[in-house]
Amino acid sequence: MMRKFDLLASLRTLPSDLKLIFLSLFLWTFGIGLYTYIWSLFLREIGADSTQVGTVYLLGFLAAALTMIPGGLLANKYDLKPIIIICWAISIPAPIFYYYAHSWPQAIPGFLILQLSAFNLPAINAYIAASAKGRVSSAFGTTYSAAPLGIVLSPVIGSLLLTWMDVRGLFLISVVIFAISTIVLLPIKAQPRLPQDTASPIIEVPRSRSERTLLLYIFIAAIAFTLVQPFLPLFYHDLLSLTDPQVQLVGAVQSLGGVAFAILLGRRAERSGKGRSIATGLLVTTVGLIGLVVFRNPFFAVPFIFLVGGARAPGYVAYSTVSGLSGVSTRGGRFGFYLTLENLGFAIGPYIGGYLYGINPLILFVVTAVFFVGLAGFALREIKV
Repeated sequence: MMRKFDLLASLRTLPSDLKLIFLSLFLWTFGIGLYTYIWSLFLREIGADSTQVGTVYLLGFLAAALTMIPGGLLANKYDLKPIIIICWAISIPAPIFYYYAHSWPQAIPGFLILQLSAFNLPAINAYIAASAKGRVSSAFGTTYSAAPLGIVLSPVIGSLLLTWMDVRGLFLISVVIFAISTIVLLPIKAQPRLPQDTASPIIEVPRSRSERTLLLYIFIAAIAFTLVQPFLPLFYHDLLSLTDPQVQLVGAVQSLGGVAFAILLGRRAERSGKGRSIATGLLVTTVGLIGLVVFRNPFFAVPFIFLVGGARAPGYVAYSTVSGLSGVSTRGGRFGFYLTLENLGFAIGPYIGGYLYGINPLILFVVTAVFFVGLAGFALREIKV
């Protein structure tokens, strides 16, 4: 069983360029992880209620959604390497806006910059798919496991730093780490445009039933994921009575679950099918959500927080499925449309979640759990690859 979670073994199978992307993503998420689990608390500290927290996320993810199709076009027309690096660099100044924010609307420009930098996602996904050498699900899972892995370690360090500086100091440290993560990408090999991609249409709409099914899953899963995700820190603070440093520590446990399930589900997808793998991840997350509602005690909550950390892992399996669909014609087109709809889902989820959290946090968790169970059934029935 432990071999399934052996990150080092998975990393050894990655091509060298994906190892560099893994390292860069690890550093970037390490920087954001210094404060990410208390960012919602920071917004509330500068005047936002739960609905306004959801509004900030709504605006950020809408901005990201608007960049996905242009990002796909860029991935078709140009070398992937400069697209990835330039977008990485765009995110560097975002935390500076947080540093100077003294009301929640003042934090919005920084979050918009951070989300706009995501227009390299079609290029990153295309780069992974092109470099995977036949093990696409595992390559996606292992490469993207860098994100939760970075946020495993940094909240612990952030928690320690909060004993002698406030969160604004963490914002400045993250700027430096973002810059280093960008430099790490400089040696990756070029991925020039492909001849069949240069004449691609502006929007490549999914046409086959399998494509439409996967698109529907990705959109609804994005709503379900962000219904609760931005409000977990508020839940930890309000219902588990945790301090900011303690929220950071349980956030590290949550991220550790993300690492484990990203790798486990990626490998399971290659053996047992992607629909089963996706359903497994969704049901495990549901157990975690229900456990948090039932055991509202910090000690008993820890294993359920670990399970909730796997909520994003099924999405990585879904995107490995996109790369293998025969009806998709270009490397940018295969991701741009899907990422647009996913980010629209990411925008809708927090707005609804903020409203539900304001009514009763427990209602939010139950609604999210119902979403995840329904999605698990949908994945088992409809995603056959």
